[in-house]
This record gives sequence, C-alpha cells and structure tokens, in this order.
Amino acid sequence: MKAFIFSILVCWAAVAHAQIRYGSNPAVGKRIQVGDISMYYETYGKGEPLILLHGGYGSIETMGGMIAAFSKKYQVLAVDSRSQGRTTDSDAKELTYAQMALDVNGLMDLLQIKKAKFVGWSDGGDIALELALIHPEKMDKAVIMGANFLGESKGVALTMDTTWKMNSTDPLFAKTRKPLAQYFSTYERLAPDKTKIAASKKKVADNAFNNPNISLVQLNSIQVPFLVMAGDHDMFTIDHTIALYKNLPRASLYIVPDATHISPFEEPELVHSEILRYLAKPYRKLDALYFWR
Repeated sequence: MKAFIFSILVCWAAVAHAQIRYGSNPAVGKRIQVGDISMYYETYGKGEPLILLHGGYGSIETMGGMIAAFSKKYQVLAVDSRSQGRTTDSDAKELTYAQMALDVNGLMDLLQIKKAKFVGWSDGGDIALELALIHPEKMDKAVIMGANFLGESKGVALTMDTTWKMNSTDPLFAKTRKPLAQYFSTYERLAPDKTKIAASKKKVADNAFNNPNISLVQLNSIQVPFLVMAGDHDMFTIDHTIALYKNLPRASLYIVPDATHISPFEEPELVHSEILRYLAKPYRKLDALYFWR
C-alpha cells in the first residue's frame, strides 16, 4: 500500500512539474527596474546561483527544459533579455549584446548575487562573452551554445535553411515543431507593449547582424572557464566555433552530433547531462601530451 501511495505521489509530482509554465509563472515571476528597462525574471530551485540567458527573439520559456533539469541542483535565475520576452524595450535606437551584459550585471547587483555560473544559448552565449569582458569577477564558469564572437555580417553564419526549415518527413520535425512554433510566437504572446513589437524585432535583428565585434585579442584576455557547445550542423560555421574555442584560454569544447542551432530541443538529454557534468567539476587545463610525461 505504501509503495502504491509513493508511486502516486511521484506521478503527481511529475505531472505538476510538467505543467509549470516557464516564462509565464506568476508564482515565481518578478520584475525589477534595471536602468531604463523593467526586467522580468523567474527563480527556481536552491543552491549555487545559475543564470540562464535565452536566444534572440526568445524568452525564459525556451529554456524550460534546462530549468527543469538544472533546478534540481542549482538556484536557477532565468531572465528575459532587454526588448524580448516580458522584459520591456527602451527608447534607445539600437540594441547591443554589450548593453544586455550590463543589464545582467545590474540585475546581479540588485539581487546581491556576487558570482554565478552561466548558461547562454545563441544570443545568450554572446551576452555571456560580453559579460566576461567587462565583469569577469561575476562569473564562475559559463556554458555557451551556438554562440558567435562576430556579427552575422562578417559571414560567420550559414544559410538559415540549415537550421530553421526542416524537412517535414524528418523525425526531428515532429519533436521540435511545437517548441519552434511557440518560439516564433513569443513576441505576440508575451511582449509587455504590443505597439513596440515591430521596433523591438528590428533591434534584435540589427544587433545579430552587426554584433558582437569581439576581437581575438579580447577573447584571449578572458580567463573565465567556458564550455563552447554547438551542433555539428549549427547555423554558425564549425570553423567559427573552433576559433571561438581556440581563442578562449580556458575553454572546453563539445560538439553535439546530428544537431543544429536548436540542439537543446533536438537532444535535450545529451545537452543537459553534458552541461551538468561540466559545471560540476573544477576547471582543469589539459596538455595533449601529459600522459607521456
């Protein structure tokens, strides 16, 4: 009887967890004024702080799988970036990753978070790189997925067909169709000011085209440990990803097989387990020939 009751409780807990509306959860969602924007964020779990940064045009809800996986071990702070999700836009004419990194730093100061681990997907990874340049003392370790250190105008991205236009007969299409449909309707559903949607989308697009502009010298100055992740068919060229890895002095590399720019949707178990493995262990700089000595 006890075993039966326990099984019911486990099932009930699993269902309750699955019904959490990440990114639209009034039980944990909060707002805080950071400079000229009202930033929306949600907090889950207990333990060491882990800050999640979503991709361009997205929101906290695109990171729902990660929140569920990571909040079992960390206190996960998921944020909506400037001009995206439920965070407001400003009257500024342009948007940059450097500004969004300053927003994250401001949020940490207001919440009295001295240091945290970071996981950034796509644009979120670019924000993490910018933060490592201006406030490395705030970062313990960082994981970046599908990130770039030069804007798309520099020819670092492949054609969009590689990632976003999937063959309807591909089994991955059924797996990713729902989260992608949700992703592409984010602004229409969540934007706090619907009159600014067009302007906000243009800012995000212009930012991705022109930014970031991080030099190799700057990358080489970063001492924060980074795990550079990408799908082997990511929208950013593998050469660009390798250059990012090679020029971060304390970097590790993980290429997700048979995956695109949306590897957390395509291979969530693989991506989540690797991130947790990396974050759990101390950084160790390896020498390729150490075992011969």
